[in-house]
Amino acid sequence: MLKSPAPVFRGMDFAAVAETLSTLEETPSRLEMTEIVASLLKSSGRDLRTVVLFIRGRVFPPWDPREIGVAQKSMIKCVSTATGTPAKKVEETIAALGDTGLAAEALFTKKPQTTLTKKKMSLAEIHSSLEKMASWEGKGTQEKKGRHVIELLNSVSPNEVKYLVRLVLGEMRVGVGEGIMRDAIAKAFGVPAAEAERAFSLINDYSEVAEIARTKGEAGLKKIGILLFRPLRPMLAQTVHSVQEALDNGCRAWEYKYDGMRIQAHIKNGEVRVFTRRLDDVTHQFPDVAEAIKNTVTAKEAIIEGETVAVDESERPRPFQFLSRRIKRKYKIDEMVRDIPVITYLFDCMYLDGKNLTTQKMKGRRAALNKIVTEGNHVKFSRTLITNSADKAESFYKESLKLGHEGVMAKNLGAAYKPGSRVGYMYKLKPVTETLDLVIVAAEWGEGRRANWLGSYLLACRDPDTNEFLSIGRMATGAKDEQLQYLTDTLKPTIEFQKGKFVKLRPTLVVEAGYQEIQKSPTYESGYALRFPRLITIREDRAPEECDSLDRVASLHERFTAKK
Repeated sequence: MLKSPAPVFRGMDFAAVAETLSTLEETPSRLEMTEIVASLLKSSGRDLRTVVLFIRGRVFPPWDPREIGVAQKSMIKCVSTATGTPAKKVEETIAALGDTGLAAEALFTKKPQTTLTKKKMSLAEIHSSLEKMASWEGKGTQEKKGRHVIELLNSVSPNEVKYLVRLVLGEMRVGVGEGIMRDAIAKAFGVPAAEAERAFSLINDYSEVAEIARTKGEAGLKKIGILLFRPLRPMLAQTVHSVQEALDNGCRAWEYKYDGMRIQAHIKNGEVRVFTRRLDDVTHQFPDVAEAIKNTVTAKEAIIEGETVAVDESERPRPFQFLSRRIKRKYKIDEMVRDIPVITYLFDCMYLDGKNLTTQKMKGRRAALNKIVTEGNHVKFSRTLITNSADKAESFYKESLKLGHEGVMAKNLGAAYKPGSRVGYMYKLKPVTETLDLVIVAAEWGEGRRANWLGSYLLACRDPDTNEFLSIGRMATGAKDEQLQYLTDTLKPTIEFQKGKFVKLRPTLVVEAGYQEIQKSPTYESGYALRFPRLITIREDRAPEECDSLDRVASLHERFTAKK
């Protein structure tokens, strides 16, 4: 007797998830949002991982390099074709509503013969379709993806279209940040929020954290450890304004602060992969760094951390802008390696031959690093001084600046490594007024000689709870022609709509901005305004989620106010 085929897993309808996302958009309370997300997670069953990813506007986890590869212009064309609406009308609708998903929903609502008679698509079917799209390569791929997106859009209701469009573009906009997701997982599956956060900091995937919490509970989360070739979130530094302040906070280890790209190198049996602080795999762009680390590290398995710095012929550091040319380069890599040589300065070891070192003291981690690395021409240890003398630390700080570095890092020798945290174990000291890492969310086209460049940029900080980007000021100074060209080329593919000279952008690019002062202001969404913001540098190595928070802006404002 023939066996019946195994039933195909269907799971949740995408429509049900879309309804919950609509509810979240209309819910202002953080606690209520947490309740809504927790309820959805609890009822998700085998769809749990997909649900977590979709709520955060992702098809793949943060560590996964795969991309859907459908840009804003392509989506406008897809919506135009699927609804029979001229592309210009689609653009005008996006400009009027301020969001591509909302515009698509409105246009599909007006479309005759809606999806009422169509079969509902499951969450699993949507995820599988988008996964398949990400795997397509070669000639004709964009046209093929376009046809597939049109087919998907025509298969769901207008409300589902809104979230499907946002999902493909990677911007969900329902206000569920990492904090809400962490608390929702804790509530749904009865695990401590702190344990969920610890697990996330190590494996960078709340969908996996949620699944382990559901199936194995707190005990399962406690077993989560470091995974090779899965980048862990870097420990972040707070700011001090004097050597004495760092000493008062328990710091005795001083290191040069290099103006480069923070890297995390994973080594296993001769294979080396290099990740940035935003968790991007840049091994392809920096084969020289991977090769140099392979030749200088003796351990079979290790995760080490350092700063890769562009240097000139005399090994003097060059500005970060030189290095940024290499970060997203896909072609002519050999040419970049030759024209922009680098040195990697190592300073930490988080994993060694099967042992997680993040719980060990900084002194022990540095000792472990020293044992497994032999310095070479392109890999060196960070310049370090151990002292509790303010005078010696001050001299070391001045020495760093004289050599062209940014300042110093001050570290607590007795502290553990806290992935993803800005705890009081590590501080940075720089001579300039504190800058802010902010995301560009809109811009305006220039005039005259600069008519072909985006020349005025709306900057935003981040609300850590909702993950929303809140405007804080307009930056129109500090950029050279070369940088304006680079910013324009980088930001053009992220334009959501244009109205006159104004363009709304998807938040993808981080810049370091200087300013004269922070003032309270109702003009911007953050409630604050930067006075005379100027471009310091473009930070290709930082993710939008890593930009400075509203809390930090408020703290800096208080400090400015106190000085007056």
